[in-house]
Amino acid sequence: MKNLFGILVSSKILLTSCGSQKGIVKGTLCYPSDYIPEMNVYLKNLDNNNIYLADVKEGQKTFKIKKIISGNYVAYAYTKEQIAQELDGTSLKASGGFTKAVDCGLTVNCNDHRLITFEVKKGKTTNSIRICDWYGALVPKEK
Repeated sequence: MKNLFGILVSSKILLTSCGSQKGIVKGTLCYPSDYIPEMNVYLKNLDNNNIYLADVKEGQKTFKIKKIISGNYVAYAYTKEQIAQELDGTSLKASGGFTKAVDCGLTVNCNDHRLITFEVKKGKTTNSIRICDWYGALVPKEK
């Protein structure tokens, strides 16, 4: 009985410590229109190139992705529907990101559209992600 109790306590400690190995990312979505379309939000781990995905419904202004392994990330999104068109007639999805232009205020003087790298820490929530740059964000290709 004493051994069984020791195993149960050890298992609980192990499970608890494993749960705290991951973080949460919360963010805000903006879109240059009177509504927010359905989109996929991506978090890309720059250390191992793993990608986390959140499915966002029309009109949804926030997102939350749980169980994110600690590391350095960038955040971006693609609309689900093809809403733009190239000169040759090819349809495209719109893409946006959490870029330096967002931190600058998205004014006409904000012309740095590189994605901002942020850190996800074990057991912590990252709250300040704002996917709001839809005017030239330099995002990875959607897969």
